[in-house]
Amino acid sequence: MEIEATKDFKRPRADVLEKFRDPARFESVLSEMGASVERRGVLPEARWDCSLMWRESPRQMTVSLAETARDETMTLGLASDLAGATMVMDFYDLPDGGCRVLAKADLQANTVTAKLALQSLRLVRGRAEERLTRFVAVLGRP
Repeated sequence: MEIEATKDFKRPRADVLEKFRDPARFESVLSEMGASVERRGVLPEARWDCSLMWRESPRQMTVSLAETARDETMTLGLASDLAGATMVMDFYDLPDGGCRVLAKADLQANTVTAKLALQSLRLVRGRAEERLTRFVAVLGRP
């Protein structure tokens, strides 16, 4: 399943990218989502081992973040036994000096339970895209 989100920031691209590159910011956002996070690497190929409660069970996952095109594109990967995801975030300058982030996420289910969850998510695609937009906004906030 693919979902997309767009977020405009009123700051220059360099300022927004600085926040996205900050591993502490990334860890803070994941922690706010309820994940326990342990850093395993830093940019240009940052990596974290995480644990997140889902359906009352701890789920292990690995999250990676790479700047795939300097000052233009970052790719976030998520791998777990239940599902995987790849999110590509492109950064664009706006005419007013701001920055637009276009995020496209491709979610893949690995188990029957995750496939059912993903199918129900398809029914509420707008909510999934809203969550993705909030995630991008939180990562890039000042």
